[in-house]
Amino acid sequence: MMASLAPNSAMRFRLACLALLTAPLFGCDPIDQRTFDPTAGKPPQIPAPQPTLIHEKPAFMEISEGTAEAEYGPAVEKATKLALTHKSNMLFIIESMAPMQETPEADVRILQNLTKDLTTHIAKHVLTAGARPIQLDMRATTNPAIQKPLVRIYVR
Repeated sequence: MMASLAPNSAMRFRLACLALLTAPLFGCDPIDQRTFDPTAGKPPQIPAPQPTLIHEKPAFMEISEGTAEAEYGPAVEKATKLALTHKSNMLFIIESMAPMQETPEADVRILQNLTKDLTTHIAKHVLTAGARPIQLDMRATTNPAIQKPLVRIYVR
């Protein structure tokens, strides 16, 4: 009760001091998580992926579908013998590639035909030239960048 009976001038003095002390605070931003980290609370900015340049190693040999076996057979055997003279445990990666088809079933069908008609014959020529079966790695893939089925031979 005493506070309410205090003289008016003392109350005005206290209010004036309080106003003077709190006035500078009205221009300040309250301290929050962005005071120390301006990106806090914002969704992350994901950078756009950089286009990757595929630097494909050149193939040891490349044989297109439709090439006669009499034409590619001796060349494959000669190249295999040459590679084996440089390194006796050479790995021959025989990769069948076909253009991408409309459906996955068509992809499977064209890859099976390519493997049966061309890839296995090339593998036989590699084995005839002196490579052991463990030195063969056969693969079949589709590639939208090619127009005609082909077989590439890589060495490692």
